Amino acid sequence: MDRGRVFVYATVAVIVGVTVLSGPAIGLVDLTTPRYDMSGLGEGNVTVDEVELPSSVAIDRGYQSQSYYLTVPDARIHIAAIDGKPTVAYGIDIPALGYSRSTTHFLSDGDTGWASLSLREDTLAEDAVDADRYDGTLSLVLRGSDGKTVLANRTVPVEVNE
Repeated sequence: MDRGRVFVYATVAVIVGVTVLSGPAIGLVDLTTPRYDMSGLGEGNVTVDEVELPSSVAIDRGYQSQSYYLTVPDARIHIAAIDGKPTVAYGIDIPALGYSRSTTHFLSDGDTGWASLSLREDTLAEDAVDADRYDGTLSLVLRGSDGKTVLANRTVPVEVNE
């Protein structure tokens, strides 16, 4: 028997074996177990005693590119106490560009001290950017057992760098 045929039969055997072992008939292996316990997200309490938001945001033209890249520096919060699994959303709005984006960060017991909150770099089309400067709004919103609380909301300049 040639090597190609042996490889095909071995692959089929592994697929069938895993399917049978994890299926409802045998159930020896559970492949559906979540990696993170999602229960209780957005519930709990946190005491934030200090908030640091960046003073500006940048839109940079890509190197030899017809795109622009929005870069938002990290925000930081100082957590004095935490109970449960509250969440903090870090977001930016740039109304003149019709742009809005946020990222939710999950907190849990033991996350006291300084925590950095980030937004990934994003690409903007060349025709969307037509000014040298925009006004943007950075926000931090806490969601916990007490509902939604705005930790910070600041207008910042968004500088376009060619």
